[in-house]
Amino acid sequence: MDLVRKSILGSPYVGVFCCITEKIGLLPHGTSPKETKGLANLFGIEIIEAKLAESSLLGIVAAGNSHGFVVGGIVSEKEIDGLKSTGLRIKKLAGISAIGNLLEANDSKGICSSTIKGKAKGQIEDFLKIKLKDCKIAGSDLIGSCVVATNKGFAMNANASEKEFREAKNFFKLQGSLSTANYGDAFLGNCMVANSKAAMVGLHTTGIEMMKIDDGLSGD
Repeated sequence: MDLVRKSILGSPYVGVFCCITEKIGLLPHGTSPKETKGLANLFGIEIIEAKLAESSLLGIVAAGNSHGFVVGGIVSEKEIDGLKSTGLRIKKLAGISAIGNLLEANDSKGICSSTIKGKAKGQIEDFLKIKLKDCKIAGSDLIGSCVVATNKGFAMNANASEKEFREAKNFFKLQGSLSTANYGDAFLGNCMVANSKAAMVGLHTTGIEMMKIDDGLSGD
């Protein structure tokens, strides 16, 4: 797969500012046209520039897959209507703000924080058309920050236990890897975005980290 090092809005925390799926990518306003075109070609997707909750932190406020995006309850109806006008399916989750930190999904399965339960969990499963499993990783509820998963593989927080890693492999039925990014940051979801075709990691990610991430996402 293609794997590149970049920054978004001058930051190496590209996963905080972007939300990438197999079909659509949400990027913050202010991304240069050249960069937007390059990422569209890299991931093989359509790019939509957006602002959510009056913020550029799209990767924190939203999560999604090929079936649509779920967004935090702090996102305004005007912002949601703007995205829906482009043809996107959007579901607002009441009572949850930073859904991107709490959920990671591919097109068939997802893992989420144990703080997401009941009605909200069912809404996510129905809307994204996935089977959802709640868990902790490396003692953290920030599942979306700990894992990056595609339809081919996944990369997980390097501090995850053997049991957590094994359970993720069995649940997704995919190969994966343990790694850090941005020179030692274990919260991979903040430092990178990916789909089955490509991955973009933060500018400070080392060559060794890139190799480990590629091992997990390539699906080999």
